[in-house]
Amino acid sequence: MSIAFEHIFIDRDVSDLRIPDHVTEYFSDQEIVEVDGFEEIKKFIDRKDSKSIINSGKKLLYLNNYKGDVIKYCPAKSPGEYLCCDLHTINLMSNCVFNCAYCILQACLTNPVMQVHCNLDRIFSELDKFDDNVNQTIRICTGEVADSLALDNILHQNEYLVNYFANCKNLYLELKTKSSAIENLLKVDPKGRTVVSFSLNPEAIVNKIELHTSSLKDRLLAARQLISAGYHVAFNIDPVLYYEGWKQDYGELFVTLKEQFEPGEIAWMHLGLLRYIPGLAGIARQRFPGIKIFDQEFVQGPDRKYRYPKPIRDEIYAFLYESLGEWDLNMPRYSCVEQSAHWRKFHPHIPENTAQVNKQVLQRLI
Repeated sequence: MSIAFEHIFIDRDVSDLRIPDHVTEYFSDQEIVEVDGFEEIKKFIDRKDSKSIINSGKKLLYLNNYKGDVIKYCPAKSPGEYLCCDLHTINLMSNCVFNCAYCILQACLTNPVMQVHCNLDRIFSELDKFDDNVNQTIRICTGEVADSLALDNILHQNEYLVNYFANCKNLYLELKTKSSAIENLLKVDPKGRTVVSFSLNPEAIVNKIELHTSSLKDRLLAARQLISAGYHVAFNIDPVLYYEGWKQDYGELFVTLKEQFEPGEIAWMHLGLLRYIPGLAGIARQRFPGIKIFDQEFVQGPDRKYRYPKPIRDEIYAFLYESLGEWDLNMPRYSCVEQSAHWRKFHPHIPENTAQVNKQVLQRLI
């Protein structure tokens, strides 16, 4: 995918110029405008409707400093019986240049502009303190409100991140992605402390629903190269979609994985079914006319997210876990934000809390 932005802005208070220097080099023929904050950028956002706001925001690149809390719990964390995986995040970017029709960012981001945070020194300082104070192994992910690799050929952020995490005591870096842009990662020795987790779906879904992302073939090729280079690799088959022919398509996906990766090679597998927050379906239908993935029956759970009815969820999960077991019976596995009944039905080990889920996920690394 060729990356282009109509306008590029940099905050005047950005002092760490590592990321801006990479951007300037990549966009050598394009002006980078200095601004005193987001207010100067608002006029470039087309606010005619939700579609226009999102589409115009993706064409604006804004380099700034991150000023909030650096380390947070994963925003997918849900209350009550929903058992999360204890994932922590750092927001180095916000928004995504890809166009996945189901993407939750369409409905939850208050700022539609593609933001990149440049103050790596402050971020690393906060991570130092966190690493010193935790007494368990923690995953730190950068791919919850952005794709971890989508802009890496421009930003080179992950070279600095991988080098930093290579020397951590308790922290592992997780890069979540639908991209195959791994060139910069191959320049760095992760020392076993970085996991690249590729989001996967059948090729038909990638082509129709996950627009502008890397092909399934290219993601799997990138995964193989990273394993050879000393990285851990994990897979996220999420969101799994329910439609006519779903079983054949996902069955073929597992056949492909079994053919290309030996048991024990993949760090973990995350399986998740389509779930979405109120408002997302309407925005997606406006942006992607004719989309049908929200036309199935859904029920709203205690966390207000819409999911397929339980009999359908159980049917899909049973098939997915059976297929996974035929490939790698001992694969560490989890399903994001499912209730305890799900764990009792589909998992050999039932964790009591999020810390135990995290330990189960990381068992091939620690």
